Amino acid sequence: MRCVNLDWLEVSAEESVQNYPCNADFFRTHGYFVNERDYGTRVWGEMFTIEDHEGHPWIEVRRNPPSGESSFTGLNEFSCRLRLVNSQCYVTDCIERLRVFMLTYGYHFKKIYRIDIAYDFEYFDSGDKPSRFARLYVERKFRKVNQCHLRADAQDNWADYDWETLSWGSPHSMVSTKLYNKSKEIRTVSKEKVYIKRAWFESGLVDDPVNFLKVNSQGEKYEPEIWRLEYSMKSKAERWLVIEDVSGKRERKRAIQHTLDLFDTPDKLWQRFEELTFHYFHFKIRQYKDERDAQGELILKRKNLCPDKRLFYFNRDREFLQIDNNVPSRKPSLADDTLKRRLLEYQNSHADSRIRSACAILIQELDNEALSRLTPKRVFSETEALRRVLALRMKYPDVEIVQTIAEIQKMLFNDEIF
Repeated sequence: MRCVNLDWLEVSAEESVQNYPCNADFFRTHGYFVNERDYGTRVWGEMFTIEDHEGHPWIEVRRNPPSGESSFTGLNEFSCRLRLVNSQCYVTDCIERLRVFMLTYGYHFKKIYRIDIAYDFEYFDSGDKPSRFARLYVERKFRKVNQCHLRADAQDNWADYDWETLSWGSPHSMVSTKLYNKSKEIRTVSKEKVYIKRAWFESGLVDDPVNFLKVNSQGEKYEPEIWRLEYSMKSKAERWLVIEDVSGKRERKRAIQHTLDLFDTPDKLWQRFEELTFHYFHFKIRQYKDERDAQGELILKRKNLCPDKRLFYFNRDREFLQIDNNVPSRKPSLADDTLKRRLLEYQNSHADSRIRSACAILIQELDNEALSRLTPKRVFSETEALRRVLALRMKYPDVEIVQTIAEIQKMLFNDEIF
């Protein structure tokens, strides 16, 4: 079994108009135990942790932003963040439980703010020991293809350095990669993280999670050295694109939104790990040409001419997805966010299928930025311009729906329904 888990999950959301404010007292009235922090952060005025019905810390809520300050563009009074407590990330159905929570209390999902995927292992599929690979990499035996920004931590021993952590990617990177000695961290820093040891036991990495021991093929007990390969994806990662396959051809296909549906089962989680590793954990064996330069030094081969250092054995008969943010997003608009929220409330308050379909199209067009090339008064201020844009851009050119959209425009613009 592959020991792959989420290690961080935080989403951006908005509270519903009906339940606002969803503060600590709101959840206390709904039967939850809530631990509230006495202070917030620079961005969030309130922070508290909700316990599940078994008494375990479950969801950390950050809410009440200073929406009037220009430095926090895109936030409004309904904005919030929901983060799973670390131990809850190791529960198999953690994403489904988060979904149910958000649906129950009317949260509107905006995007994934941060998600980390962690794979724990004793040896690479190739048989390489991670500690040896890290040492050879630092000694320049291998070279990484992507993410050239490197940070490394080591223990200075008399015989040699023991490299414990290798990190690639800048602090502001969309995706960052980290390879480190997890068993040493568990022994020295995180002894309370019993849920990680349980995950190791369930996946066969250890046979005795209490004493941290494993039995080898000769029946001998030993203490395994378990390493972790971890990818951290920030909110800049808005979509997954098929941009490369195993043959090396570059082929652009449809975008897949970066949503929770990509990570909600163990199989999907492993598939996402494969895709990230295929692109972000790609190494070459450093080789030299059979010729020397003017100083008599051997000349390095070009990176693309050097053979791959294969560490993982994946299903190489399928295409791989890669996270990409090549389509720059316009800056969040408070007016558009408010408009989408009002459209959603209007849609939910009507049983008429025409009105519901029209609202759905408008919300989709706002999400896809199909209305972005109009003037600042673009949305609902010019009926004819709106009709033309939707007639050209929407996938359902239904005349009846377009007429209904014009009707909704008049009611919303005149503020008659609020």
